[in-house]
Amino acid sequence: MRFHLSSRRLGTAVLLGLALTLAGTAGVATAAGKAGNAASAAACEGAVVHTVDVAQPGPLPRLCVAVGGVVRLVNIGPGSLVAQPSTMVNCFYAAGTYQCRLIGTGTVRFTLAPDARVLTVQVPAAVPGQPSTACSPKGSVLDFDTNEEMPWWSPCLRVGATLRVVNLGPGLLKVTPADAVTCYYEAGIHACQFRRPASVVFTATLDSTSRSVTAVAVR
Repeated sequence: MRFHLSSRRLGTAVLLGLALTLAGTAGVATAAGKAGNAASAAACEGAVVHTVDVAQPGPLPRLCVAVGGVVRLVNIGPGSLVAQPSTMVNCFYAAGTYQCRLIGTGTVRFTLAPDARVLTVQVPAAVPGQPSTACSPKGSVLDFDTNEEMPWWSPCLRVGATLRVVNLGPGLLKVTPADAVTCYYEAGIHACQFRRPASVVFTATLDSTSRSVTAVAVR
C-alpha cells in the first residue's frame, strides 16, 4: 500500500510538473508571439519619405509605409521602373531618382529593370504613433494651376489643409469622394479643405481637356 501510495504521489507530482512546464512554454510562446507582432507593427513607418539606393547589391528590402508616404528610389535610370498596381502609386522621375507617392492601401510591387528585382511595400491606412513627415501640415495651402504644363504629382496633406485648383472656371472641378472635403469657389479659384482622411481625386476640365490628381489626406 505504501508503495502504491508513493507511486501515485510520484505520478501526481510528475504530472503537475509537466503541466507547469507546458504552461510556462505556452506562456513563453504567447509572449514571443506578442513580441513578434509588436516588432512587425514597429517596423511599419508613418507617411514618411523612405529612400532606397537601388545601386546597392543584394535583394531589395520589404517596406511598410503608410498611405501618403513616398518611396524614393535613387541611382536608377529613366524608364526602368514598373509599379503595380498603378492605381495605388503616383511616380515621377528626375535626375536618377523616382519619387513614388503611395495613394492607396494594400501592397505595391516595384519591379526594376534590367534584372527584374522587386521591392515590395505594404501600405496600411495609418500607423498610430508614427509621424507623417511627407505630408503638408494642417492649415497649409497647396495650389495646382491649370495653366501649368507639367503633370500634377499627388500630394499628401493633413486634415485641415487646403488644396486649391486655380485658373479654372465655376463648375469645372469634380471631387471624389465629395464628402471628404469642403470646397468653395471665387474668382477662378476652387479651394477645398480636407475634412477627413481619404484619397481624393480632383479632376479639372478646361477646354474639353481633363487632368486629374489624387491627393491623400491624413490625420
